[in-house]
Amino acid sequence: MANQNFGDFRDLGKYQLDAFNTATSSTAKSLRAIAEEATDYSKQSLDNSRNYFEKLLRVQKIDDIVQLQSEFYRNAYGDFFARASRVGELCTNLAKEAFVSAQSAGEQAAKANQEAATKIIADISEQTEKLAAKAREAGKGEH
Repeated sequence: MANQNFGDFRDLGKYQLDAFNTATSSTAKSLRAIAEEATDYSKQSLDNSRNYFEKLLRVQKIDDIVQLQSEFYRNAYGDFFARASRVGELCTNLAKEAFVSAQSAGEQAAKANQEAATKIIADISEQTEKLAAKAREAGKGEH
């Protein structure tokens, strides 16, 4: 009986470990996507800044400098908010996936707990019946 119960608890731990692995895998993918987005933005921003300064070095009129700066800052502002919006979406998706994973893990753990408890109760009932039968047999033998 003890080995059977240990197996039930081992299976319960396996369900929980599987749920944890699924949740961490999903989270890692989402975090990787966020990091890639940030890296791409950094590369693009550096390239845009380098191009801006190269153009700035060639400009000879104040009006052209002002126009170049206005264009650069307008584009930088637009790029930043577009990327920030994308990262916000990725973070929202990460939160949704984490919630779904946690909910699924909770449901699986509850189901596994219920199955294990039902099996343990059935085993205890069976053992109790066997002991009661042996006690009745022993009582009959004494009469």
